[in-house]
This record gives sequence, structure tokens and C-alpha cells, in this order.
Amino acid sequence: MTAKLNIQRLIADLGGASAAAKITGTVRTAPYGWISRNYVSSSVLEKIKSHDPDLDLDAYFDEEHDEAKDEAGGSPPIS
Repeated sequence: MTAKLNIQRLIADLGGASAAAKITGTVRTAPYGWISRNYVSSSVLEKIKSHDPDLDLDAYFDEEHDEAKDEAGGSPPIS
């Protein structure tokens, strides 16, 4: 099992893409890029946390079942 940050839910809870962009000091379309790349930098997360210190970022991590690992009985091969 691995944990994956649910960026889309985080952005929605911040009030949408425009609000997330304003909070982080980025352009309005940046949050859509975070979702499509499935990546948010630590500096962006720091800005979000600074805006709302009580926000529990751990709540936005979802457990993922790693099927490739389970089927092979270990780690998936590196290609």
C-alpha cells in the first residue's frame, strides 16, 4: 500500500482553483497543472499551510493498493 495526495480534493476544499491560486500566489491555471501532473511542490504546500495552519494535510492522503506488487509477490520490476 502507498499513500497518494488527493490534490483535486485539496483544491476543492480550498475553494476551487481560483482560490487555491490566490492563496499560493500562482496563476489561476496552476492548480489544474498540479492535478494533471499529480504533483504539488513543497513550497506550494507551505503556502497553503501558512494560509490555514489548522488544515490537516494528512487528511488528503488516500491509501492506494499496489496491485503490481501484490501479483508478483514483491516489488514490481524496474523497466
